[in-house]
Amino acid sequence: MRTLITIRAPGGKPQPLAIEDGHFADPDAGPIDREIETGHLFATAGLADCHAHLSMRSLHDRELTDERIKHNSIRHAWMQLEGGVLLALDKGSGSTASLAILDEATHRRPELQMAGRIISAPGGYFSGFGVEVDDSGLAGAVRRAATGPATWVKVIGDWPRKGEGPKANFTQAALAKAAAVVHAAGCRLAVHTMAPQVASMAVAAGADSIEHGTFLTGEDLEVLASRGGAWVPTVCGVASIVEYLGIDSSGGRLLSSGLENLRRLIPEAERLDVTVLAGTDLSLPHGGVAAEAVKLAEYGMSGVGALAAVSTAAYDYAGVRRGFAAGMPADAVFFAADPRQDLGTLRAPKLILRAGRLVETAA
Repeated sequence: MRTLITIRAPGGKPQPLAIEDGHFADPDAGPIDREIETGHLFATAGLADCHAHLSMRSLHDRELTDERIKHNSIRHAWMQLEGGVLLALDKGSGSTASLAILDEATHRRPELQMAGRIISAPGGYFSGFGVEVDDSGLAGAVRRAATGPATWVKVIGDWPRKGEGPKANFTQAALAKAAAVVHAAGCRLAVHTMAPQVASMAVAAGADSIEHGTFLTGEDLEVLASRGGAWVPTVCGVASIVEYLGIDSSGGRLLSSGLENLRRLIPEAERLDVTVLAGTDLSLPHGGVAAEAVKLAEYGMSGVGALAAVSTAAYDYAGVRRGFAAGMPADAVFFAADPRQDLGTLRAPKLILRAGRLVETAA
């Protein structure tokens, strides 16, 4: 069956395309069987969530069976599609069972790049969650994680200790060795960091993506920009932790100062052309990454930059080819208004195509 649609990308002219066998095709290359009216809408190739955890609903979901992890991942992958998210970078789970979602049919999940079990130090994350190793065991742990279908390895760079505050889980030398091992395996390294100094350690060590990074420096951003690294600030996520801890707690005060840093760092990162990406990190519902794009703009990013962070910049960074041309996957998300002018419109997709199929949303 050949279906005719009209694509109107922000800033572009309306363009007719056919959909055939899950791909876009030349509308004049054969008969048209049906038409979907989309000419009044604005289209993107899809939103992107670059810090997702499909296996979980919230941080309370830390003691799950493998079967529950698989069930959650399927459900949450569909929720991402319902929100117009057609690319997700899953930054890890407590079990490699989360990787089973990659076996699901393409039209039932976003394009996925995933980490397996999260790696931390003893006492350096939620107890018993993922893999716990010290400096001497980190290289071996990341070597095992960078196998099979995983294309990312996630390391927890710092964590608060009771009575001591946030501390580094690993030395910079251990992180650098881990980065070299991950890269040799053809994977990318993501490092969680919310503490002072540790973000700079992770950048110097060669991490590909800094997750949160509330205490990055201008020099760190310059290094990330020079080597094509990524930063996922998760502003909504950091703000939710401050709310949970309480603004007057020691952790709340620290992360509040980190949020103030983000107001300076985010526009600076855009100026330096750092790849800034948007992620939900369980602080937003699966499929709700548009709210992070709005928050990035509130923290000083341009509307065009915030739109790129939740769409084109992510596809480019992930190396996922998308576009409105014959032969490309028939992926598109349609909105009522030009998202360059109104980022809020990203919250309510009007029509979603994944691999040429309409995503039937709950609404």
